[in-house]
Amino acid sequence: MTPKSFDIDTAKEIVGDARMRTIEAKARQDADSGIMDKPARAQGTYWDVVRSDMEYVVYTTAHHKRLERIQRMKESA
Repeated sequence: MTPKSFDIDTAKEIVGDARMRTIEAKARQDADSGIMDKPARAQGTYWDVVRSDMEYVVYTTAHHKRLERIQRMKESA
């Protein structure tokens, strides 16, 4: 298994709906601002680390999607 290679659907399921929405909103806002402020990696149990890795996957996916959308909007203008 490659680290951080989890698919987005699995990551969203692990993170949970409410937390996923919060992370995605922050990722979109960060992309609009031109920054990348990914969630900090948790310390603690194995499951804590897995959850934080899944939050990272959700954040980066939403961030990249927003950047791609911004680029498409610039190209069509």
